[in-house]
Amino acid sequence: MPDYMILINSENKIPEGFLDTVELVEVENPEGSRFCVEKKTYQAFLKLQADIRENHGLEIALLNSYRTLEAQQKAFDHYFYKFGLAYAEKYAARPGHSEHHTGFAIDVSFLRDGKLTHGAQELLELDDLFRIVQAKLHKYGFLLRYPKGKEEITKINYEPWHYRYIDSPEIAKEIWERGICFEEYRQQR
Repeated sequence: MPDYMILINSENKIPEGFLDTVELVEVENPEGSRFCVEKKTYQAFLKLQADIRENHGLEIALLNSYRTLEAQQKAFDHYFYKFGLAYAEKYAARPGHSEHHTGFAIDVSFLRDGKLTHGAQELLELDDLFRIVQAKLHKYGFLLRYPKGKEEITKINYEPWHYRYIDSPEIAKEIWERGICFEEYRQQR
């Protein structure tokens, strides 16, 4: 049984053998990108996706989820070489320290005119739409992993598209209602 409450961040590396406890499923997004996501995380995402579609007329889709150490190194290097170390550390975790290694983290975008929005700056411009999604996350056991105003704690800039499945709508609701981040919740327990 996977530990959905595991904290992976700049100070907490993914434990050796963790992936042996996780069931990954391969999925494909509307643009044809294929990647893996943890099974229960994906099932919860599909429910969130249906809720957003039925109640708000918006279409959300996954940009990505599970990443290998090599893929995370590539993402980190992309930001590093394009924008420098300080930027890379704010927008991409170092390999071994990314929640994407668990399969519980998902990056979401909006499907508009058959295309998904990509890139941090473009996604940040959709903040009003993301707030609609964020208000429903807890119902499905997700939380906004890198909330605005918590950058000093999470060490990652606000990412309105990055959600973390914790398999507990009750705890996710508590975190949302208290306006705290996952690190703060874990510290208080």
